[in-house]
Amino acid sequence: MKRRTFLQTSAVAWLGGWLARQSPVAAGAGIRLITRGDDLGCARSLNRAIKECYERGILKNCSVLAATPYVEEAAKSLAKIKGICFGLHCDLTSEWDNVRWRSVAPRERVASLLDKDGYLHQTNDAVWANAKAEEALLELQAQLDRARQLGFDIRYADLHMGTVQRVPGLADKFGVWCREQRLIDTRSIGARLPNMPNSWNNPGRKHAGDYVANLIAALQSASAGEYLIVHHPAYDDAETRKLGHPGYPGDSVAHNLNWERLGYVDPRIVKFVKEQGITLVRYDETEAAREQMKAFLPAAKGNAAKERKA
Repeated sequence: MKRRTFLQTSAVAWLGGWLARQSPVAAGAGIRLITRGDDLGCARSLNRAIKECYERGILKNCSVLAATPYVEEAAKSLAKIKGICFGLHCDLTSEWDNVRWRSVAPRERVASLLDKDGYLHQTNDAVWANAKAEEALLELQAQLDRARQLGFDIRYADLHMGTVQRVPGLADKFGVWCREQRLIDTRSIGARLPNMPNSWNNPGRKHAGDYVANLIAALQSASAGEYLIVHHPAYDDAETRKLGHPGYPGDSVAHNLNWERLGYVDPRIVKFVKEQGITLVRYDETEAAREQMKAFLPAAKGNAAKERKA
């Protein structure tokens, strides 16, 4: 009887293994994909596109530019959506020629961050040459306060144009500030997706070919792991074409941002992610974020206690 049971068990195990070897494994199995949309508030076109990418596509995270002209409109249409993980797009630059923004903090307190016209510096070089770390932190705090006052549940912080990393003394202070503000510091979360074409050296810096097909091909070639995709979704319209500067003309901006919108909402990418078993991830669902949050959970409990007493 025992021998029969052993043979039956062995046969089932062998058959299961054989079937597993014969069944194709989804190309996306084991891929965790952090999908982020940047620059919310910069343009109405972008605000609409990010909403579409969440409702119809694969977007899970959205970074808010709190100093920008249309951030209040963005808050009215998006801030109450619980399915999006919102973050602060920590911003020390106002890079476009025709669409500029000023600091959120009072001008006299952050003078090193502003150009002669009172706008945030247009280039990273200008920020690096003039910005003081203490004033930069004041501005980032003002941006965070504004985003939260508008109703956004800000869970993480990331970098607009990477400028924070280059201000002398700011990079080290940034991590401490994130912990104090109960923000996930995303600087080391999510690997870059391999084999994605880089448009930066193309004529006009335009994405070449079918961006959605290129994105799918990159996902197909990726090994198991946790990856980050950052897009700036918008439509190719008159508003978006007003963005740009001499190194990145407006028609290229509109072209690229529309492709990046399609990278989240095109039926091909939505179908591929679903069929291949790719896991879409919010920042606050990552293991790295959970480890960081352990450092500020006590502060959260303390605040909750204060609220109960009040």
